[in-house]
Amino acid sequence: MIKVVKDILKIFDENELWEEGIELIGSWCFLLYQKHFKVKKYPLRTTDIDFLIPFPYKGKTNIDLTKQFEQIGFRLGFNSDGSFYLRSAEIKIEFLSPEKGPGTDKAFEIKKLSLKTTPLRFLDILSKDKVIVKEGNLDISIPSPLNFCLHKLLIAQRRKKEPKKLNDIEQAVYTLEAVDLEQFKNEYDKLFKKSKRYIMRSLEEARELIPLQENIISKTIITLQNQK
Repeated sequence: MIKVVKDILKIFDENELWEEGIELIGSWCFLLYQKHFKVKKYPLRTTDIDFLIPFPYKGKTNIDLTKQFEQIGFRLGFNSDGSFYLRSAEIKIEFLSPEKGPGTDKAFEIKKLSLKTTPLRFLDILSKDKVIVKEGNLDISIPSPLNFCLHKLLIAQRRKKEPKKLNDIEQAVYTLEAVDLEQFKNEYDKLFKKSKRYIMRSLEEARELIPLQENIISKTIITLQNQK
C-alpha cells in the first residue's frame, strides 16, 4: 500500500473514526480482500479513495477532518452538489453517504467532522456486517466481501461509463471466491426485485467479459436461482 494511502488511513484510525461507523469502501477494499481474504491477485486501477460516512452521523468525535488532510498536503475541492473532495498530486479522497427516501441533489452536511458528503443509492448495503483488517499498526474498517460483491454487481448496471462498469463487475466476480454462496443468496433474497435483476444481469454479462471465471459465475447464478 502506497504511503499517501497509509497517511490517509492513519488519520481515520488515530481519531477512532472506524468506531463511529465510517468505512473505507470502493476499489481500495479490493486490494485489502486480496491480502486478507485470499482473493485472486488482480491489478488495481484507481486514483480515488472513497469513504462511507453514516448519515445522520451520530458519532461522538468532533474534529475538522478537512484541516487534518490539508496538513498532509491535500487541497479542498467542491462538487456541483456542494459536497467536498480532497486532492493531492497522487490521489483524490471522496466522502459518500447512503441516500434514502425520495432522494436529493444536495450534499449532506456532517457538522461534527466539518464535511459535506455526496449522497448515493445502495451504500446502505455496505454498512452491514463490517469487518476490521490490520495493515501494520493500523486498523481499517471495510465492508464484508459478501456485501462488497452485492453492491458492485448492483451498481454496475447503473454506470454510464463502460470502463467503470467493467471494473465493478471484475472486482465483484474475483471477490466471490471468498464468499459463502448460500449466505450470498440469503442477502440477495432480501433485496427488491429491481436490484435482483441488476445483479443477475451483471453476472450474465460477466460470462462474456471474464470467461476465465466462468466456474464461479455459473455457481453463483445457479445458487441465486435455486428455490428453497
